[in-house]
Amino acid sequence: MRLKRATILSAAAFGVVAAWPQWPLPRGTDHSQHAGLEMPPGHPLPSMTVRIRADGMDGYNLFLDTANFRFTPQNAGMPAIPNEGHAHLYVNGEKLARLYAPWHHLPSSALHEGVNRIELEFSANDHSVWSAAGEPLGADVLIDTRSGEEDPVIRERVQYALDWNWGQAEPRRSGGWAVRTDLGYTVRVGAGRLVTRGLELVPCHAFPPPRAHSPLGPRIGPAPVRAGHSSLIRSESRIPLSQQEDLLRPRRTVLDSLTVTDPEYCRVHYLLARATRAPPGAAAIEVSGTWAKRGRAEETPFRIRSTGAFGGFVDLKLESGGSVASLGIVGGIELTVSRPLGAMFDGVDFAAGSSETHGMQILRTLVSGATATVQGR
Repeated sequence: MRLKRATILSAAAFGVVAAWPQWPLPRGTDHSQHAGLEMPPGHPLPSMTVRIRADGMDGYNLFLDTANFRFTPQNAGMPAIPNEGHAHLYVNGEKLARLYAPWHHLPSSALHEGVNRIELEFSANDHSVWSAAGEPLGADVLIDTRSGEEDPVIRERVQYALDWNWGQAEPRRSGGWAVRTDLGYTVRVGAGRLVTRGLELVPCHAFPPPRAHSPLGPRIGPAPVRAGHSSLIRSESRIPLSQQEDLLRPRRTVLDSLTVTDPEYCRVHYLLARATRAPPGAAAIEVSGTWAKRGRAEETPFRIRSTGAFGGFVDLKLESGGSVASLGIVGGIELTVSRPLGAMFDGVDFAAGSSETHGMQILRTLVSGATATVQGR
């Protein structure tokens, strides 16, 4: 479904092409002709919002609304100075022009009919590309010349859902559910809640290390992914509010849908932590019930509570099976993050350890064992 808005907004992130447009697009852009140059510590990172409008005579007019950057055409070819320079424009993977000012006219002759990928990167005076953590800084957007609208930017819906993989867990007639853990404990859950603090798509270009991480400091959230949606730029694909789930009655939860403009995604970042705006000391997970050792009928009550946080990156998979190298938003997508309910207490030694330790183990298990399944809409 093609969505139209009055305001054009492209997140200042770098990505690769959409996977599903009707016209084949290049699999990536070769920026090797320009060496990367890391922004020095202590300098704010440049960012840009790309605004595109159809020109009354031909093509489109681009406007680069930049922050922490100034155009210095008079210094082209001179030594690099942080936060200044010009921009490089790529269309469908081919370098088209240098931009020495925020405005630029994009002729229709530079585009083919249908979906086109427009990339812009910040360039230093010496023509190297300003980068952070090894990734170029700039912007990326898809436009559709067949839209017939003044605004050609493609915007699509992403529908999120949270679900559970029950595995060996079984519901109880009296309420709650029970499971046998890998350490031989029989656990019966009588109450509980879990808070999903963050859920957002990660562009393919911004691959972080393929491991989970535990942000336990005052800054709870995804680890920095410099060139993609991160703490540097508010992600348009990030759920705006925390989601609290009832662990006594695990069920599928459909979240609000979001509008995105990024061309392509390969992973989702999933974070369990205290709720947004919750005070320090608020719990990310609370669960209570009873446990019994293998072969014994005696049940011991337990209460697990953790104020920690744990997040990780999960590869996207198609609903039909198999991994995807990339996932385009053209046509919209539905994404379900499913957590391993049957393995939730694996690794938890109820006879030893603290409530907080057990809670962190559960958070790690749920994030590390999560799957992200996608289908087109």
